[in-house]
Amino acid sequence: MIYKVIERKDPRAPQGQGKYYGILVNMSEIGIDEIATRISSTCTVTRHDCLAVLSALQEQIIYALQEGKRVRLGDIGNFRAVANGVGANSAEEYDLSYMTHIRVRFTPNTRLKEALDLNNRAYSLERVNFATAEETEDDNV
Repeated sequence: MIYKVIERKDPRAPQGQGKYYGILVNMSEIGIDEIATRISSTCTVTRHDCLAVLSALQEQIIYALQEGKRVRLGDIGNFRAVANGVGANSAEEYDLSYMTHIRVRFTPNTRLKEALDLNNRAYSLERVNFATAEETEDDNV
């Protein structure tokens, strides 16, 4: 994994001195096709069979969330639907118009958390420096 360091200012004091934080940089993504290829290369199941199962898994997660169920995916974690909105002054006053949207919340399980723990040496972190717009303009001069 790679990370870069950026300055973030306190939104309550935008004129004040910012602090620097490391953020992970996701350089690319992996889709279902590549996941199916990776799975099929580690077992006897074909890529097409893996794609069929992963596609069905996606659909079933959506259906289960629409049914109001929490979806547990083994050592990965679980998904659940949560509602956001504004509050009413009383329970009697509250109706569906107070609900503004529904989101999906993911909660990782212990094994996933441990796999990405900073004390875990199964992966390494490398700092990268990205050129700022000013540096890029100076290089062109």
